[in-house]
Amino acid sequence: MAQLKATYKEILKIALPLILGNTAWTFNGVFDTIFVGNLGKLQLDAIGFGSIFYSVLFMMGFSFTRGTQIIIARRMGEKKINQVGVIVDTTLVSLLIVSTLLFFVIKMFSHDILSFMLSNEDIISMCDEFLRYRILGIVPSFITFVFIAFYSGIGRTPILAFSVFLMTVLNIVLNYALVYGKLGLPEMGIAGSGLATSIAEVFCLLLMFGGCFYKQRVHEYRLFRFHKFEASTLREMSNIAVPLMVQSFAAVGAGFSFARIETVLGKDSLAISSIFRQIILFFTIPTWSLGSTANTLISNLVGQKDFGGIKIAIRRISLVSLVMAVVSCIIIFLMSKFFIGIFTSPQDADLIPIAIHILPVTFVVLLLASFTNIIFNGVISIGDIYVALAIQVSAVIIYVIYFQVLFTFPFVNTFWIWTAEWLYWFLILVGSLLFFRFRKLNLV
Repeated sequence: MAQLKATYKEILKIALPLILGNTAWTFNGVFDTIFVGNLGKLQLDAIGFGSIFYSVLFMMGFSFTRGTQIIIARRMGEKKINQVGVIVDTTLVSLLIVSTLLFFVIKMFSHDILSFMLSNEDIISMCDEFLRYRILGIVPSFITFVFIAFYSGIGRTPILAFSVFLMTVLNIVLNYALVYGKLGLPEMGIAGSGLATSIAEVFCLLLMFGGCFYKQRVHEYRLFRFHKFEASTLREMSNIAVPLMVQSFAAVGAGFSFARIETVLGKDSLAISSIFRQIILFFTIPTWSLGSTANTLISNLVGQKDFGGIKIAIRRISLVSLVMAVVSCIIIFLMSKFFIGIFTSPQDADLIPIAIHILPVTFVVLLLASFTNIIFNGVISIGDIYVALAIQVSAVIIYVIYFQVLFTFPFVNTFWIWTAEWLYWFLILVGSLLFFRFRKLNLV
């Protein structure tokens, strides 16, 4: 059905497969950290920072295809299904070129970039070793994002959950085999984790590509015809996608501020922060999945010109997201030793009680992000991309300044460093609510 409504049933119909798929996808990073983290603290530090580095590239491709998803959903709302194929084909060509260029740049300059951001030569060397194999997945990842945008934009998300689940199973098996030298494969350590994830991503791409032929989707949406490269379509997508890429780059790039933790607070604090990053990454899966759901539903409603339904959609999706975040906080609280322990090697068990003591700092992040992300995605989906860009860039600038000022105080510790995340999400919330107040679509 081309046109969607913001009922709870429709929200969950789109969101649940996305949550399952994103859970499986996130397990790639989680299991990278688990398998490599058990090799030692140095490896844990390296995989933590290496993953942040790669995530900047990851978010560039993912953010561009969010623009694709929004336009596809809008065309579906307008009942212009015949235009979906042109959008997909144009995005495929564009991201193939961009990802190939990124591959060669990182291949040649990763060590120089890492040396600029980190001071510990051992961590730099291990990050470089990880990225040498992890970067092999950059092209298949970017192409996979196009298919994610397509399936999300048309509101057909079960194929995403299926593909990413199988990818994760393969990644777990290959991580175990290549990191530790099991199942007849060579012992590669941290490099094996990068190679395992890259191979799994290629497998996922093949599954999603095959799904386009299911139920004649190739013909229904006129996919893979490549009759002509439409500059006007690329320009329309770029008007949405480029600001989204800048937003994501600013947000994820701000995570590099955590590199200073190693210099100021030491390796233990960096290791604990890496653990917290993975816990938050995992437990915000419902939040990000519902944000994608908001992009699809609200963009579809814009295509229908059902502006009254937008307010209802944002409120309902925000409520669902908040409830899931509360459940997540309860689970983390009851099983805190387990969740921290799985990212910690036996010889570094002394980190567990320290991390448990300050873990509640992450609860505020989870709760605040749950509904703020939905409201912010409402700003994006309505089409005011540059307003959204201004909100996020402003929040990131203040976040980075606050972060750096904290290091000047003698009392600063890991707990205080993580309050920067509180500030970031609070600023995003205030900016988004002011936007809707100005647009006379009051949400509160």
